[in-house]
Amino acid sequence: MWIWQGPDWPTFSFDADRLAAAVADYRHRAAQLAGGAARLAVADRQEALVDLLVSEAIKTSAIEGERLDRVSVCSSIKAHIGLAPKETASRDPRADGIAALMVSVREHWAQPLDAALLGAWQTMVIPDRLSQVAERGAWRRGEAPMLIVSGYIGKQRVHYEAPPSARVPQEMCRFLDWYNATAPTSNTDPLPGPLRAGIAHLWFESIHPFDDGNGRVGRAIADHAIAQDLGYPPLSCLSTCIEADKRTYYALLERTQREGLRIDAWLAWFVATVLRSQVIARARIDLVVEKARYFELYRDRLNERQHKVVVRMFAAGPAGFEGGMTAGKYVGIAGCSKATATRDLAALLQMGALTSLPGGGRSTRYALARVAP
Repeated sequence: MWIWQGPDWPTFSFDADRLAAAVADYRHRAAQLAGGAARLAVADRQEALVDLLVSEAIKTSAIEGERLDRVSVCSSIKAHIGLAPKETASRDPRADGIAALMVSVREHWAQPLDAALLGAWQTMVIPDRLSQVAERGAWRRGEAPMLIVSGYIGKQRVHYEAPPSARVPQEMCRFLDWYNATAPTSNTDPLPGPLRAGIAHLWFESIHPFDDGNGRVGRAIADHAIAQDLGYPPLSCLSTCIEADKRTYYALLERTQREGLRIDAWLAWFVATVLRSQVIARARIDLVVEKARYFELYRDRLNERQHKVVVRMFAAGPAGFEGGMTAGKYVGIAGCSKATATRDLAALLQMGALTSLPGGGRSTRYALARVAP
């Protein structure tokens, strides 16, 4: 029996008291995150926003097995939020579509959800192709069951079967009524943001109302719920965190959809993931601040090749450039000879812009130097 086949569907049950401390922690971190972002210079705040939106766009697509080019996504994000001309958006419809979704969620965070908005979001992430068989912008139809399967033909495993297509319109009406009634501005039954986001995501994925794009739209709904709870679209990395723990994400979804309407385990994991997303967002904001200090100190002392390599190292994020920078990697990024790369790296080390990492073997590895406030 799937979750929607029980007589009490969709009356979810959970112990809110067990999650109260995590919800309080979420609110505290949200205030810190907002304060940190508010103290950024306008250019730095825009850079942090673009960085986070690009990461979210790439990771929510990666959860579905779709790999996107970071430069393409970044160009579309900047075009959609008005930091670059519209014509500079990527020509890759997948990159441009997911970028449009990220920006639309931020633009419509205060708006109640309805079928038209969800249909628009789904259309953004499903490119229009001549060979397209998925319905775009409308609930799924047809008699065939909606199955989530894995494995080769003949040895497939069914992870989930969604309600029949004929039930989708009434299921979505009930979901949307609940979602809008539990908004923070509602006088009916408001829920804390992380709980509402977790329930909404699970509920939406259980209905699976579209032919395709349900995962990306479902995570957009979770972002929408968090934004409504805070009263502004936050700098957060929810999809980035989910992608890092994708195996647990899918396993918990499947287990919850098989075991019934008691969803404590799912919500505990989801709220913990929201907390981790706030930690990552704060680290990225801190990195933007550190990058500004770094270039204030070193920009006029870097040649064009060095500047290009340093920018690439910062683009790797708070975790740092994987494996450290080496002369070989420098050659690939800067497009220079090995001798030039060695001289440039030595100069960066001497001026204090890089530090050497231990245990490099035959090749010395370097990391960006920290610049104190």
